Amino acid sequence: MIKCLDCGTENIGGALYCDNCGSELPDELTIMAPVELDSEMESIDSGFNAKLILTATGEEIDLPEKDEIIIGREDPVSAIFPDIDTTLMGGEEDGVSRKHAKITRDGSVYLLHDLNSVNYTFVNKARVEPEKPVEIKSGDELMLGRMKFSVHLN
Repeated sequence: MIKCLDCGTENIGGALYCDNCGSELPDELTIMAPVELDSEMESIDSGFNAKLILTATGEEIDLPEKDEIIIGREDPVSAIFPDIDTTLMGGEEDGVSRKHAKITRDGSVYLLHDLNSVNYTFVNKARVEPEKPVEIKSGDELMLGRMKFSVHLN
């Protein structure tokens, strides 16, 4: 049954016009009751939108929604496939190692780890020592070798 939105008359399914007032009836799909979202679905809907922005081009790189993200350059011969591959962004030319850095996430806290990179990792121009992770926040500048990124976290 399809209820007329103008007069409230119940009409048979598939009818295009109201038997009582002649008004056009809504498509059956548009009159379904609204779905209530539970809090779990709302948190999914709010989105995970953490990203790095490559300073040189403005290219936005979404961070994968996981607790450990490897940044570097792909090398199929060595079976290295980082989560964020800088190869096509000029990573090799800018001195980014194959496994250069790692971002870990614990809730809303993000840490940047240098993975013994040859050309170093910097946060806001301060060198990140291997094995000594540094917390990163929105607005921070990351530099992997000579490749610069700005951090945008949700």
